Amino acid sequence: MTAAAVTAAEFGRRLLPLLEGDNPDAIAVAVSGGADSLALALLAADWAARRKITVVPLIVDHRLRPESSIEAKRVAGWLRAAGLKPQVLVWDAADKPAANRQSAARDARYALLLQACGKHNIRHLLLAHHRDDQAETLLLRALRGSGVDGLAAMAPRREMQGIALLRPLLDLPKAQLVATLQKRKQPWIEDPSNASPAFLRVRVRAALDLLSANDADARAELVAHLAQTARNFGRVRAQLDESAYDLLQGSVQLSAAGIAWLDAAVLTAAGDEIALRALSRLLGAIGGLALPPRLDGLERALAELRAGLTKPLTLHRCLLAPQKNGRLLICREARHLPAALALKAGAALLWDGRFRLAVAAKARLPGITLGPLGRDRPPADEIPPGAALEIPRAAWPGLPALRGRTGRLLAVPGLGWGQLPAAVTLGFHPVLAAAPVA
Repeated sequence: MTAAAVTAAEFGRRLLPLLEGDNPDAIAVAVSGGADSLALALLAADWAARRKITVVPLIVDHRLRPESSIEAKRVAGWLRAAGLKPQVLVWDAADKPAANRQSAARDARYALLLQACGKHNIRHLLLAHHRDDQAETLLLRALRGSGVDGLAAMAPRREMQGIALLRPLLDLPKAQLVATLQKRKQPWIEDPSNASPAFLRVRVRAALDLLSANDADARAELVAHLAQTARNFGRVRAQLDESAYDLLQGSVQLSAAGIAWLDAAVLTAAGDEIALRALSRLLGAIGGLALPPRLDGLERALAELRAGLTKPLTLHRCLLAPQKNGRLLICREARHLPAALALKAGAALLWDGRFRLAVAAKARLPGITLGPLGRDRPPADEIPPGAALEIPRAAWPGLPALRGRTGRLLAVPGLGWGQLPAAVTLGFHPVLAAAPVA
């Protein structure tokens, strides 16, 4: 059966629900130069043109192969010919790992993409994962013994560092994306690593061919069934998430200073799956990490809470400290805090994965930096009386603080001390992390 090209109208029907009512002025598209991402960029451009939405293609040059920079320039040229203004992002790490290179490259790619989105104040990033990718991901997760979250594979929409990652092609077969480019007579890049049996995903891809006896129609049906299985697990995941959020709503008090108080008795009374899921999301929000804690560490923490935690413990960049009132304080731990960041006009980013920072486009902030409070302390007589009681000292090091050119403290919003410049806004933006994946 010949695959049909994807139309702009069909693409729009798949993208609009993922926007969830947002009306962006601009969207970014991750482009590798392969058929999938190139088709995504061109379809997004067609759809956006009628809506006066700017499409910003982001090409990551990992420089893992000698020809990668040449390929990035070639892809950029194709996109410019289509009327777009692509940007090439370079992974220039001096020492790139010899082992787990695909994983390291993926982490670097997402870091560069999210950084670029933040720089341009873009809140939506389109990714080109399709039905075949989803089927492969399900099998990879099954081989690793994953639970519900792993077998749900990739979500059509996911938040990471304040950016919505959208996958509008997730239920379309790769063959349709290839057909889309062929209809346009648009070439694409084939990455040789996608055919190397050294990588497990490539071997899984070959196994799909073997299971379908190399029959294209049989393979397409098999992939569709596997993708449907992922959707089934996705529905289960959504129901578990809803229960976890209900649990958090009834047991957690969040502060604008980026800390939480947990009624541990409510959490520990819940079943393991819901309790672990809720704790994972809470730690992700307070620690500012989009990736979940390791399951074994999370299970140990839950066991200690159920046994009656008597001394502080740390997990996932968080400090969990029992309080005299019976509640559990959860705050950013005082280690691995980010370095001071110079405030620049027009900046828009998620600081430390927790606080949304925005600076007016024409702001003048010479020498002002944002960083953790650390060991500094504002004058005690200038701190509002209730702040020290509301924000325990254990949470102070991780609070965001503004400093002047000489390093003098100017403002610590979490303590209600000092005053932010009029051109600066800073607010706690808890992005709840994914659930643990075994």
